[in-house]
Amino acid sequence: MASLNLPNPKMMDVAVPANMHQGLHQEEVARRGWAFNAEEAKSLVGRADIALIDLREKSERERKGAIPSSLHAPYADLIENIEDGGLIHELAATGKTIVFYCAFGERSAMAVQAAQDKGMTSCRHIEGGMAAWARAGGETR
Repeated sequence: MASLNLPNPKMMDVAVPANMHQGLHQEEVARRGWAFNAEEAKSLVGRADIALIDLREKSERERKGAIPSSLHAPYADLIENIEDGGLIHELAATGKTIVFYCAFGERSAMAVQAAQDKGMTSCRHIEGGMAAWARAGGETR
């Protein structure tokens, strides 16, 4: 019987489909300049040129709260949302910088890579996700 390479449960709190778990590690995303740390991200809330995108599931948002003014677009719907006509694609087309976040930064790092692969060069993520946001004293609603 073949062994499975499953994501480390400490790194992610929901399962990610295997075909979407081919993203860059957070360190590589940061090295490429595609990340904000939580302190930097706090200054992005409410800015007209920024779209904060929460990739977590509805239950995660209900348990832990969300960053004010963020939009909810679950990771499971990412591909649909970054395709032509999708919510995230349309927001990026208006010139907004897209800033993804999730619980710990793994899903959002993968989302940045997927969006960059689609030519959406203004996409970034919050390193460490909501866990880092909370440690930095970021506001939630």
